[in-house]
Amino acid sequence: MKKLILFILIMCLGCFKAWAGETKLNTYGALYGTYLDYSGSKLKDNGYAVTGYLSIGDGINHNIQIGIASTHINYKNNHSDLDQQDFTFAYLNTNQILKNHSFTLGIHYIESDEDLTDHGCTLFFDGTYLNYKNNEFKWSGGLGIYYSNYDELISFDVLQLTPHATFKIFSDYQKGGLYLDALGYYIYVDRSNKIEIDQSNYYSLEGDLRYYYGKYDFKIGGWIGQQVFAVKNNGFVVYNLKEEYKGGIYGEMGYTFENGLRLSFNLGVNNYEENGDSAIQTVGTFSISYKF
Repeated sequence: MKKLILFILIMCLGCFKAWAGETKLNTYGALYGTYLDYSGSKLKDNGYAVTGYLSIGDGINHNIQIGIASTHINYKNNHSDLDQQDFTFAYLNTNQILKNHSFTLGIHYIESDEDLTDHGCTLFFDGTYLNYKNNEFKWSGGLGIYYSNYDELISFDVLQLTPHATFKIFSDYQKGGLYLDALGYYIYVDRSNKIEIDQSNYYSLEGDLRYYYGKYDFKIGGWIGQQVFAVKNNGFVVYNLKEEYKGGIYGEMGYTFENGLRLSFNLGVNNYEENGDSAIQTVGTFSISYKF
């Protein structure tokens, strides 16, 4: 696995080097601060996370994305707290391999106090078709493939397939822009009996609406179904604790200033089950971002 990770990194960096020397680069950076609360949990109390994100590209065809996150979760009843670091690297290619297509290749790596998933690695690939009419975006559709390998304590694999689509409902100067996102999740857990979870196959559906008006942007959405060891946010978030999530809702509001600085707040609530008991996870995230 380590040799495969190194090969992918070298290949992606090689693609980046091939065009970066003669191209004016666009850089986008963001910093996220997150607070987590676990209501009804007999094990966890609360926690926090800090995430840094950097995107470098030409704004047209090539893009390199890097994410680094540090998470701390406070446990109850004298259980040891959890500290974890996540590292994500992704390369995005648009309209170069195929016209009106984008392709993403990436890696997510975990260093964690959680023995079951420590040194876990997720490889991901996404292919998306982009439909335009008169140079205006109309809709897109694609498939994300995520393969996670955990072999520190018990060797097991997780395969996730995520079909997704985005539709423009309307977009003009007076009304703003409204978009609908729809996603499906299929998750297969290999050797599920060895890690003591109920089943091997999990299914869920997610949808959200995004509205842009002037300097403001809003998002509201939710999902239903069952998820374990899910990968979200295009590979930048990996749920690596042994918990079964059963649905949730979320919303976000952002504002972009004249100089390109953007502030946003996101709030999400998820229902999940740990050790047979139901609990509620509440996640609040404040972010600040800027395009250089």
